[in-house]
Amino acid sequence: MKTITSYRGCGTPAPGTHSRVRGASAIAPVLLAAALAAAGCRTTYTTLVQDRDTVTQLAPFLYILSGNYDGALTVAQYKAAGNFGIGTFEGLDGEAVLLDGVVYQVKGDGSVTIPEDTRHMPFGACTLFDDDQRRTMRNVASFDVFAKTLEAHFEDKHILYAVKAHGVFTSIRVRSCDKQEKPYRPLAEATKQQHEYTYTQVSGTLIGFWTPPFVPGAIGVPGFHLHFLSDDRLQGGHVLDLQARALSITLDPTPRLTVDFSTPVGVPLMEQNIESQVRDAESKR
Repeated sequence: MKTITSYRGCGTPAPGTHSRVRGASAIAPVLLAAALAAAGCRTTYTTLVQDRDTVTQLAPFLYILSGNYDGALTVAQYKAAGNFGIGTFEGLDGEAVLLDGVVYQVKGDGSVTIPEDTRHMPFGACTLFDDDQRRTMRNVASFDVFAKTLEAHFEDKHILYAVKAHGVFTSIRVRSCDKQEKPYRPLAEATKQQHEYTYTQVSGTLIGFWTPPFVPGAIGVPGFHLHFLSDDRLQGGHVLDLQARALSITLDPTPRLTVDFSTPVGVPLMEQNIESQVRDAESKR
C-alpha cells in the first residue's frame, strides 16, 4: 500500500458544483491508494477516484527537481486519478498532457504520440475537471499578461485552480526535453538543453494548474504551470510564452491537493535554493 499525504486548502466550493461528490474528502486518500495500486489496465476515461475536488500528484515536485526521473507509477495509474493534467515520463522523456481522459506525450523533437499505459511517470498532476467558471480573454499579448489578468479574477487565492484555455494562438512558444541518460542531472540543468518551438496561427488548448504562491516549491510549482496541445494533436509542449486574440477559459477551483510520497528516490534531494531552482526549471521565460 502506498503512503498518501493530503494537503487541504481553506477555500469554499465554487458555485455550480452540485454534481461533485460531497463528503468524499475523508475517504479520498484510501480511494486513491486503491486506485493507484489496482489500475493496471487501460482506463481511458473511467477513473477510480471519486473526490472531484482534489488535485492528485504522483510525487512531490522536489523529487523531479532533484533529478529523480525513474517513475514508479504508470500512465494507467495516472489516468485512474483524473481526466485532466500535466506531467512527464520516465527519464524526463518529453511533456505529458492529459486531456479528456487521454494521455499525450510531446517528445523532445516536437512530435506528439499516445504512450503505452505501461509507461512510467516520475511526476504528474491531474484532477477530474469540472467546468465551474468560464471567462473570455481578448488581445492577450503575452504569457505574463494572461497570468496576471486571470489571477486577478480568482475568487479565492488560497486554493488551486485547474485551468483550461482554448483558442487560436497567433503565436505560442513551447519547450520539451529529450530523454535523459543516467546519471541524471537536476531539472534546472536538464532544461538548459531543452528544445523550443514557436507555432503561429495554431488552434489548441492550454492545460494545467495555478498553485498559490505560499505552497513551497518542494511540493508543487507556485503560480501557473501550463502545457499546450494543438487541436490536431500534432504540436504541444510546456508553455513559455503566448499571444492570442481571444481565449475561452474554463476554471475548476480545487481546494485539496493529494501528494504521493512513496515514489522511490534514487538521487540526493536538494536542500538549498529550492525556490530559485523551481523558477529556473519551470518559470523562466
